[in-house]
Amino acid sequence: MKKLVLTTACVLAMAGAAFAQNLNWGSISFSAMTAQTNSTQYSPFLGGASVSGGAVGSTATGALNTYYELLYNTTFTGSQATIGTLSSLLTTWTDTGLGATNNPSSAGRLSVINPNTAATVPWTTTTNNIVLVGWSADLGSTWVGVSNLLAAAATGNNSLLQTQLAGQEGFFGISTTGYTTTGSSNPGATVFSSAATAQGLPIFSTNTQLYLLPVPEPATMALAGLGGLSLMLFRRQRK
Repeated sequence: MKKLVLTTACVLAMAGAAFAQNLNWGSISFSAMTAQTNSTQYSPFLGGASVSGGAVGSTATGALNTYYELLYNTTFTGSQATIGTLSSLLTTWTDTGLGATNNPSSAGRLSVINPNTAATVPWTTTTNNIVLVGWSADLGSTWVGVSNLLAAAATGNNSLLQTQLAGQEGFFGISTTGYTTTGSSNPGATVFSSAATAQGLPIFSTNTQLYLLPVPEPATMALAGLGGLSLMLFRRQRK
């Protein structure tokens, strides 16, 4: 009986290893992926208008001020994917569970969370699209929370962003896309590189822009509310 249990356990372990799909999430090469905040322009996903008096600069060192998450998309069509709208990003791209932060000692560079050269991802050996999203820490530390804020903003509801930011500037951006076929090797498939590999096309996105999010000032919101109330009163008086 013990032999049967041990044999079954070994078979299951081997099956799990055979089907494990791995990415190399050990580190992020600064020659292939860096990021910087850009307050001269609102996010292209939310209007993209220019802003006077803004600045562009590498993400700061020290405290964790930016977060990143790797997403994947299963509709690979044979070439590099494009992301046309924020709604498309939020509805057709899925979280891999692999995250990163700004590097605490080198501005603009990224450091992975929980380094793992054979990080397991939730897909099979088919080729999938990949992209890295990044945001300022004042939006939150998880992609679930940030994506909920962005989903509301995409419909024109900025109240959640306004409450979350509480007067601070929020930033959001995405890298260029890549695609990869994973396997059970260690190290796993390369995620960031300036050149194609046997597994596919890694992400190559230096100076990735984290653009300003267009959130109305509280005073502007209050004036808009008063304006709407005045219009309602005027209509009632006319009736």
